[in-house]
Amino acid sequence: MAHVNLLPWREIARQRAKKEFGIHAGIAIVVASVVVGIAFLVIADMQQRQQSRNTFLFGQIQILDAQIAEIQDINKQKDQIMNRVQLIKSLHEDRNTAIMILNEFSERTPDGVFLTGIEKRGRSLTISGNTVSNNRVSEFLRNLKESPIFVDPEIRQVVTDRTGTVSGSDFAAFNLIVRIRSNDAKTEGAQL
Repeated sequence: MAHVNLLPWREIARQRAKKEFGIHAGIAIVVASVVVGIAFLVIADMQQRQQSRNTFLFGQIQILDAQIAEIQDINKQKDQIMNRVQLIKSLHEDRNTAIMILNEFSERTPDGVFLTGIEKRGRSLTISGNTVSNNRVSEFLRNLKESPIFVDPEIRQVVTDRTGTVSGSDFAAFNLIVRIRSNDAKTEGAQL
């Protein structure tokens, strides 16, 4: 009896160890699969939530873009209306300007000065005419400087015309430029 065979016991222990290892490996694979599955579901859920957020934000951005476009259209219409109102105001302010200018010229033009043309460009007038003497043109300029309607009269040209005479006097043709005061300046001048 000195010789005992321990091989079957070792073989059984090895098989038992292999079985336990297989069971432990299977359990580890199942646990890892469950963890991966749960992680996949969590990530898929997070992606779905983010996708729904993105869809919501995209919809809201489209609504805001439509509102911005509508606001820009309203601003364009407002600008057009303001331009029309400004045009109507300027027309309303200028409707009596011609009458006031002619009345002012009739009051400010001295004897011996004959106006032959008045041309308006914007707020400036180019006046051409004839005079019997240069002193009359100087008087006319002084009168225009004192006018509440006109500002900055400047003589541009005086040319003596020897072809025609009025009661023995030679004519001198002249050109001058004068600016029309704006309505703001007129009201300030009236208040002073």
